[in-house]
Amino acid sequence: MKSLKFIYDILSWGVFFVIILIAVFTIASNTSLLGGYRSYLVQSGSMEPTIMTGDIVIVHDNGRYFDKDVITFLEKESRRVVTHRIVKSIEENGTTVFETKGDANRSLDQDTVPLEDVIGRVIFTVPKLGYLVAFAKSPFGLVIFIIIPSILLISQEVLGIIKKPKRGE
Repeated sequence: MKSLKFIYDILSWGVFFVIILIAVFTIASNTSLLGGYRSYLVQSGSMEPTIMTGDIVIVHDNGRYFDKDVITFLEKESRRVVTHRIVKSIEENGTTVFETKGDANRSLDQDTVPLEDVIGRVIFTVPKLGYLVAFAKSPFGLVIFIIIPSILLISQEVLGIIKKPKRGE
């Protein structure tokens, strides 16, 4: 019975850790509360093998970017977030723009990226965690990460109350 409780405790702490991890990455992807750091889920293979599909990139805006930096920026036309490498920095009419390219792409990106569209430089990547975060945001993931742990927690409390010796016994 003690080994079963030990396994249950380890599983409970594991689920708790995963929920906290997902919460931190979700908050970081929606706000810049964490010291200006943001996280983004990589959804294409344009940066492979450097950054793989399903990785999470942690981005920070430091205002200065150099050739070969991997940056995350807002694409002009589609307004989607893209992570690519700076190939060349260019001064145009007193403003800095960047020519960018995905490592797996054969050609440069069609448009240059103005400095004001850069969200930040990729500081590091968390491999494959993006799949877990995307799953947690789905209805089935919500059931797995919220409802099942809640049921386990409630059942543990109920079992504790049932097994607790009553006064006078």
